[in-house]
Amino acid sequence: MMEFLELQTERLSLRKIQQSDNAFVLKGLRNDELTKFMLIRYYSLEEVQEQMDFYANHYNNKTGYYWLMELKETHEPIGIIGYHAVSWEHKKAELGFWLLPEFWKKGYVTEAALSTLHFVFDTLQLNRIEATVETENTASINAVQKLGFMHEGTFREYEMNNGKPIDLMMFAMLKSDR
Repeated sequence: MMEFLELQTERLSLRKIQQSDNAFVLKGLRNDELTKFMLIRYYSLEEVQEQMDFYANHYNNKTGYYWLMELKETHEPIGIIGYHAVSWEHKKAELGFWLLPEFWKKGYVTEAALSTLHFVFDTLQLNRIEATVETENTASINAVQKLGFMHEGTFREYEMNNGKPIDLMMFAMLKSDR
């Protein structure tokens, strides 16, 4: 198991999420447009502490790695990307990401994901990365397909979102797919 690495891309700095990032995380996770397809939503710093603990606990237990995406030029935070449900036994994890709406459709998720995928496949030596996406979340479907993830199937009425059953599509990338 490897220590956390900060990563650099052409336009982004990817760094470990700190407790002091809680106001930014709240800004994203209280945004109804951003959280439309997410099962979490927070409205106060007290509530968002649950998400901050999620990031910290994954890191401390080596069951996940999450980065804050910042614009290199301005150090402005724009989103979060990372991996949870790391299984060292099965050499797999699940990709998750979110981006403030004003930064959508600019290629930031692709840029960050390519760098983090390099980390999880080559440094952590994982073999499989999964991404589950709601069938109506076309932006995330497009993002994972652009990265080269393959659609493996759809789980019908797999979860509830706002009291409504939702279908989830399973995408995956193997180390050998790259």
